[in-house]
Amino acid sequence: MKIRILSLLFVLIVGLSATAAAQTSASVIKIRPEQSSYKVKVGAATPLVLIVEIDDGYHINSNRPADKNLIATALKFDKLTGLTVSPVVYPKAKMQKFEFSPKPLSVYEGRATFKMTARALPSLDGNQTLKGKLTVQACNNQVCLRPQTVDVAIPIEVVH
Repeated sequence: MKIRILSLLFVLIVGLSATAAAQTSASVIKIRPEQSSYKVKVGAATPLVLIVEIDDGYHINSNRPADKNLIATALKFDKLTGLTVSPVVYPKAKMQKFEFSPKPLSVYEGRATFKMTARALPSLDGNQTLKGKLTVQACNNQVCLRPQTVDVAIPIEVVH
């Protein structure tokens, strides 16, 4: 009976370790543009919104984490000839205390909305995809996951 209980505990511990190891910063977030496609009128500033949904029980560091050892959330776009994109306006962060840190940290939880504007030049035409990269470090109340950089794509339709 004692061997059976020890075997069961071993299987449970190994299973939980494998589950924890499978979690990555990218696996606890979902990224999507607010609209399925944005109509960008030539010469006009068009607002673009990227939504990041963060799994319950997790947070990501803000773009200005309160601890220099934490990785900041950063959204960067690739250059698309004929399209200018404004600097990203990051969401307002929440200061929160966690078990692993002696001081409150600057984080995003739940749903984080990143905003920017795009302006198309007359040389740009048709359907395009604004591509970029989002760097995040996700944490729960006890531990931080390895930082990751995730591909971002925002479909746009240039309107003349």
